[in-house]
Amino acid sequence: MCPELSRCQGTPHKQAGFSLPVAVFIVVIMALLAAAIVQLSSRNNLSSAQEVFSVRAFYAAESGASWAMSQLFFNSTGSADKDFSDLSCNASVDVATLTFAPPGLAGCRAVLTCNAEEVGTTGYYQVVSTGSCGSGQVQATRVVAVGGRNAL
Repeated sequence: MCPELSRCQGTPHKQAGFSLPVAVFIVVIMALLAAAIVQLSSRNNLSSAQEVFSVRAFYAAESGASWAMSQLFFNSTGSADKDFSDLSCNASVDVATLTFAPPGLAGCRAVLTCNAEEVGTTGYYQVVSTGSCGSGQVQATRVVAVGGRNAL
């Protein structure tokens, strides 16, 4: 096989240390892949949390607008027999801030503004409700505007 034994024994020594650079290269590639997966997972978690706060802010704004309309169109007993002789946003609705206690909207709030306008014998209300939830890096704000009218 090998006519000169001394030449055949030297061949393995020339390849010594070749597996070390290959092993280091594989470890570096695996570390980069692991770092990319961790970063992707972190972004995904942040995106999911942002979506939840966005939906909660929308429902806070919608709840605020609904509450404001009920204050404007119904009397304290819940009846629709309300006196509209003066078309104005009452103090409880105009520039009001609602904070929510239920678990679904805890930590959210709705800021309300109201505008009343009379055109002929018809009165128009516009309520703008701005819902916001969260703080810091994960927060969301949504705006809902609703309108209503009544005959004076």
